[in-house]
Parts: sequence; structure tokens; C-alpha cells
Amino acid sequence: MILGKSSIRLRLTLWHTVALIVILSVISLGSYFFMRNRLESEAQSRLENGFSIVETVIKNSSGDLSDVYHLGQESLFQLSQDDRVVYQTLMWQDRLWSGASKEEHFDESGSWKSPEGSLYWLKKGIETDSGFEIIFAQDVTSMMEYVKGLAVIFLAGIPFALILAVLGGYFLAGRALSPVKAITRKANEINAESLSERLPVLNPNDEVGSLASVFNDTLARLDISFQQLRRFTSDASHELRTPLTSIRSVGEVALQGSMDKKSCQEAIGSMLEETDRLTHLVDNLLTLARGDAGKANLIPQAKDLSVLVGEVVEELRVLSEEKNQTLSSDFLPSVMVTTDEATLRRAVSNVLHNAIEHTQKKGHVEVFTARTEDGNAIVDIIDDGPGIPEPERTKVFERFYRIDRARSRKEGGVGLGLAIARWAVEANGGVIEFRNKQGSGTHCRITLPAG
Repeated sequence: MILGKSSIRLRLTLWHTVALIVILSVISLGSYFFMRNRLESEAQSRLENGFSIVETVIKNSSGDLSDVYHLGQESLFQLSQDDRVVYQTLMWQDRLWSGASKEEHFDESGSWKSPEGSLYWLKKGIETDSGFEIIFAQDVTSMMEYVKGLAVIFLAGIPFALILAVLGGYFLAGRALSPVKAITRKANEINAESLSERLPVLNPNDEVGSLASVFNDTLARLDISFQQLRRFTSDASHELRTPLTSIRSVGEVALQGSMDKKSCQEAIGSMLEETDRLTHLVDNLLTLARGDAGKANLIPQAKDLSVLVGEVVEELRVLSEEKNQTLSSDFLPSVMVTTDEATLRRAVSNVLHNAIEHTQKKGHVEVFTARTEDGNAIVDIIDDGPGIPEPERTKVFERFYRIDRARSRKEGGVGLGLAIARWAVEANGGVIEFRNKQGSGTHCRITLPAG
């Protein structure tokens, strides 16, 4: 529990220390037992070889001790026969025989420690042909001291390694987490008014740098969203204030003037006109708000796109006739799509209405339906109006965006029609875009997935 509440630096240090101690312990124990077994194996091998040499010489000499003398006096062995010592090397006499008590007869193989502290390994056996009892000794004192020294070094080295691990781990953890501290300090300074600032990215190739880059991308998206929200709030407030101001002005003028029937009817008519415009604006805002919140009630169903577009064309034909425009259409039969009819109808209606509104009198508007080579359904709405500059073709789908800010709201709308159209098309899985067109005018294409 305490470890879980501690800082990352402390936890990294503790984990680094524990891991290092475990590794050092495993390596130390492994090295110690390996070296000890290796040394003991070599000492045991020398003991076995020495005993075998003595045994072989006695056997080949048929018990003649004169051949044994040639083995030298530096070896440690003793020969007995009938419980009587018949031969000892000088080295045996100096080290073992002189140090052994009278009662000690080296009855068994094993180890023996002299009063001076020297340690010997003994091997005892009988040469069957001559009946000599052989006791061969191997001095392992230096080997055992080396093994003990090795154990002391390993045991003494672990505490020092522990101290170094703690200090080194704490230092390295601090260095590794220093970018996090810099990011934290900078993040504390960023607020809604300074979203344009970015977190420091010291090394974009490591994990911390990647995380900082992700946060910077998030801040960039938040900055754009906040800017859009501010612009949307400002534009919405402005658009709502305009009809309200108009209604108020008409009412005040009506109250100050003569209150005959004709004047009242004109004032009320003007108020109702502004009220209709205000209601339409609020409905559009609510549509976009529901779309943003994902609360739009869409009911996808199979629909012939050509029939739907044809109905929209006939509904809006009266608008084109008022401007003496030519509204022509060419529909491919049975272009089936799976879509929510109401939202798609609104999208087509907004785009076509926008084309009629921005095309000059006696202009020409064309509407087509077709299929692409991969089976997708398309709606093309083409006009010969003033057109949309290429840099503006994606911006016109933003809310309250108007290319010509000088146009009146009555003539040019409030800039929500294409925003609603884009939402409606994308809600049905499609794409809406303005394409290049030869000559003047615009070419808007709605693409829907094959139904």
C-alpha cells in the first residue's frame, strides 16, 4: 500500500534496487558454488590420481617397497600391513603423523584437520595383491581458504551493491523523469486562454516524448474547438440579436406612431416575419446540437435516391421560377441507398436551395443522380453562378460562415445550411464536397455508400 502511494521516482528506485540485488545474488551464489565445486572437483581428482599412482606402483612391484621410494617424499601417503605402519613419506611424517594423536589411526576416508589448522582430505584403501593398506592425503587448506575468501567477498559486496543500486537508481530515475517534471510544470501553466502553447518535447522518439506529442495534438484540437466555440457563440449571439432587435424596434415604432388597423397589421406582419426567421435559426441550431450530441433519431431504410432527389427538385422549382432560372434534372432510375430519408432530404434541399439562391437571374441549375464504378450513389448539383474560390470550399461547411460578409442576412442566410447538409450527409455515411468545375459556377457532389 505504501509503495502504491509513493512517487514514481521512488518506486522505480526500489524496483531497480530489488531487481539488481536479485541479479547480483543469483550471479554471486552461482559463481560461488561453481568455483567451490570446481576447486573441490580438482582437489578430489588429485587425491584419486595420487592414490591410484601409489596403488599401481605397489601392485606392479609385487609389494616391493623399493619401487615406492621412487615416488618421492613430497607426496602425502602411508602404507600399513597387519595394523603396522611400514612406510611413510617424510611429508606425511611432518604434517600428519606428528600432528595426530596416538589414538588416531585414520580408519576411514574423509577429512582431517591438524592442530595447526591445516585441512586434509584422506582416501583409504587396500591393495589386494600385497595386502598393503594405503592412506593418501591431499592438502586442501589453501583451496578452502580461497573458497571462504570468495564467500566473504560476495557477502561483503552485496551491501555495497545495494547502496550503489539505491543511489544510482534514484539518480537515473530522476534523469529519466525530468522531462515529465518539465511537462507537468508547463501543463500547469496552460489554461483555456493559453491553449496555443505546447508542452516541451525533449526527445520525440522516446515514450515521454511520444506522450507529450499526443498531448500537444490534443491541445491543438482543443484550441481549434475553443476557437470554433467562441466564434460559434459570437455568431449565434449576433444572429439571434438581429431579429430580436428588429422585433423590438418595430414594436417601439408602432407604439410611438398612430395605432390604426393598417399600421398594426404592418407592425405585426414585420414581427412575424422576424419571428419566423428567428424560429428557423433556432431550429437549425437545435438540429446541429442534436447531431453533435449524437441524439438525432435516425431511421435508416432502403430508398430510391432518384425519387427522393426528384421530390426535392419539384419542391424548390418555384424558387428558381421566381428568378427565371432553368432547373433541369437527369436521374438514373433505381439508385437504391440505405439512409434516413428526413436528414438526407434536408441535405439535398439545403444544397439545392443554396445553389438557387446564389445563382443569378436567368441562370441555370442542374441536378443529376448516378452511380460510380464502385457502386456508390452520387448526387451532383451544378450551377453557373459566381462559384466558390478553391480556398473557401471546405470553409463554407463551417457554421455561420459566409464568403461575402457584406451580403444581407435576408439575402444570404446565416451560414448554417451547408453545415447542416454536411452533418446530414455524414450521418448517413456519405461525403459532401465541392468539386472543380470548368467555367463559372459550382459543382457540389454528395456521395453515399452503396445500399
